[in-house]
Amino acid sequence: MEAELGGPQQYFEINVTPQFVNVFVAIDDDAQVQAYLYVDGDLGPPRPPEAASGATFTASALTFDPDTVLDGVDDDLPDSDVVVFSVIGGPGGVVRYGAVVESTEGGQLDVTLSPTGAVQSVDPL
Repeated sequence: MEAELGGPQQYFEINVTPQFVNVFVAIDDDAQVQAYLYVDGDLGPPRPPEAASGATFTASALTFDPDTVLDGVDDDLPDSDVVVFSVIGGPGGVVRYGAVVESTEGGQLDVTLSPTGAVQSVDPL
Protein backbone atom coordinates (compact mmCIF):
# COMPACT_ATOMS: atom_id res chain seq x y z
CA MET A 1 0.00 0.00 0.00
CA GLU A 2 2.72 2.45 0.98
CA ALA A 3 4.73 1.75 -2.16
CA GLU A 4 1.59 2.34 -4.22
CA LEU A 5 0.78 5.63 -2.45
CA GLY A 6 4.35 6.91 -2.24
CA GLY A 7 5.23 6.60 1.44
CA PRO A 8 3.97 5.99 4.96
CA GLN A 9 0.23 6.30 5.47
CA GLN A 10 -2.22 6.66 8.33
CA TYR A 11 -4.82 3.88 8.47
CA PHE A 12 -8.20 3.72 10.17
CA GLU A 13 -8.56 -0.02 9.68
CA ILE A 14 -7.25 -3.03 7.82
CA ASN A 15 -9.37 -6.16 7.70
CA VAL A 16 -8.74 -9.50 6.11
CA THR A 17 -11.10 -12.27 5.06
CA PRO A 18 -10.23 -15.50 3.26
CA GLN A 19 -11.30 -13.79 0.01
CA PHE A 20 -9.90 -10.24 0.20
CA VAL A 21 -8.21 -7.46 2.19
CA ASN A 22 -9.81 -4.06 2.87
CA VAL A 23 -7.47 -1.16 3.63
CA PHE A 24 -8.94 2.12 4.90
CA VAL A 25 -6.45 4.97 4.41
CA ALA A 26 -6.83 8.33 6.14
CA ILE A 27 -6.65 11.35 3.84
CA ASP A 28 -7.15 15.10 4.25
CA ASP A 29 -5.70 15.20 7.80
CA ASP A 30 -7.85 12.21 8.85
CA ALA A 31 -11.11 13.95 7.85
CA GLN A 32 -11.77 11.44 5.07
CA VAL A 33 -11.13 7.78 4.38
CA GLN A 34 -10.24 6.18 1.08
CA ALA A 35 -10.89 2.44 0.87
CA TYR A 36 -8.86 0.01 -1.21
CA LEU A 37 -9.51 -3.65 -1.92
CA TYR A 38 -6.90 -6.33 -2.50
CA VAL A 39 -8.11 -9.52 -4.18
CA ASP A 40 -5.68 -12.33 -4.98
CA GLY A 41 -2.75 -9.96 -4.36
CA ASP A 42 -4.01 -7.35 -6.82
CA LEU A 43 -4.87 -3.84 -5.65
CA GLY A 44 -8.13 -2.50 -7.03
CA PRO A 45 -8.85 1.16 -7.70
CA PRO A 46 -9.64 3.33 -4.67
CA ARG A 47 -13.26 3.88 -3.76
CA PRO A 48 -14.45 7.48 -3.59
CA PRO A 49 -13.41 9.25 -0.36
CA GLU A 50 -15.93 9.42 2.46
CA ALA A 51 -16.15 11.48 5.64
CA ALA A 52 -14.34 9.81 8.52
CA SER A 53 -13.59 10.15 12.18
CA GLY A 54 -11.71 8.07 14.67
CA ALA A 55 -8.20 7.08 15.53
CA THR A 56 -5.54 6.13 13.03
CA PHE A 57 -2.30 4.17 13.11
CA THR A 58 0.81 3.69 11.00
CA ALA A 59 2.23 0.44 9.68
CA SER A 60 5.03 0.75 12.25
CA ALA A 61 2.43 0.29 15.04
CA LEU A 62 1.69 -3.26 13.82
CA THR A 63 3.42 -5.60 16.25
CA PHE A 64 1.52 -8.87 15.80
CA ASP A 65 3.04 -12.09 14.51
CA PRO A 66 0.88 -13.34 11.65
CA ASP A 67 1.90 -16.91 12.45
CA THR A 68 0.57 -16.78 16.03
CA VAL A 69 -1.99 -13.97 16.35
CA LEU A 70 -4.93 -16.35 15.85
CA ASP A 71 -3.54 -19.15 18.05
CA GLY A 72 -5.62 -18.08 21.07
CA VAL A 73 -8.80 -18.23 19.01
CA ASP A 74 -7.85 -21.68 17.72
CA ASP A 75 -7.11 -22.87 21.28
CA ASP A 76 -10.12 -21.29 23.03
CA LEU A 77 -12.71 -21.75 20.27
CA PRO A 78 -11.60 -24.89 18.41
CA ASP A 79 -14.97 -25.51 16.72
CA SER A 80 -15.12 -22.04 15.17
CA ASP A 81 -13.82 -20.36 12.04
CA VAL A 82 -12.24 -16.91 11.82
CA VAL A 83 -14.17 -15.03 9.14
CA VAL A 84 -12.47 -11.62 9.58
CA PHE A 85 -9.19 -10.53 11.16
CA SER A 86 -8.94 -6.78 11.76
CA VAL A 87 -6.58 -4.10 12.91
CA ILE A 88 -8.31 -0.91 14.03
CA GLY A 89 -6.79 2.39 15.11
CA GLY A 90 -6.98 3.34 18.77
CA PRO A 91 -6.07 6.40 20.83
CA GLY A 92 -2.50 7.63 20.48
CA GLY A 93 -1.74 5.58 17.37
CA VAL A 94 -2.10 2.21 19.09
CA VAL A 95 -3.99 -0.60 17.43
CA ARG A 96 -6.70 -3.08 18.42
CA TYR A 97 -6.45 -6.56 16.99
CA GLY A 98 -9.65 -8.49 16.59
CA ALA A 99 -11.39 -11.33 14.89
CA VAL A 100 -14.95 -12.16 14.00
CA VAL A 101 -15.38 -15.83 14.75
CA GLU A 102 -18.26 -17.96 13.54
CA SER A 103 -19.28 -21.15 15.29
CA THR A 104 -20.36 -24.30 13.51
CA GLU A 105 -23.85 -23.46 14.82
CA GLY A 106 -23.81 -20.12 12.97
CA GLY A 107 -23.35 -17.70 15.88
CA GLN A 108 -20.70 -14.98 15.66
CA LEU A 109 -18.36 -13.54 18.28
CA ASP A 110 -16.21 -10.41 18.27
CA VAL A 111 -12.87 -11.43 19.80
CA THR A 112 -10.27 -8.89 20.94
CA LEU A 113 -6.71 -10.23 20.72
CA SER A 114 -3.31 -9.24 22.04
CA PRO A 115 -0.45 -9.01 19.52
CA THR A 116 0.69 -12.43 20.75
CA GLY A 117 -2.71 -14.00 20.09
CA ALA A 118 -4.05 -14.13 23.65
CA VAL A 119 -7.82 -13.71 23.78
CA GLN A 120 -8.53 -10.54 25.78
CA SER A 121 -12.31 -10.34 25.46
CA VAL A 122 -15.21 -11.97 23.65
CA ASP A 123 -18.54 -10.32 22.82
CA PRO A 124 -21.49 -11.76 20.89
CA LEU A 125 -22.42 -10.11 17.63
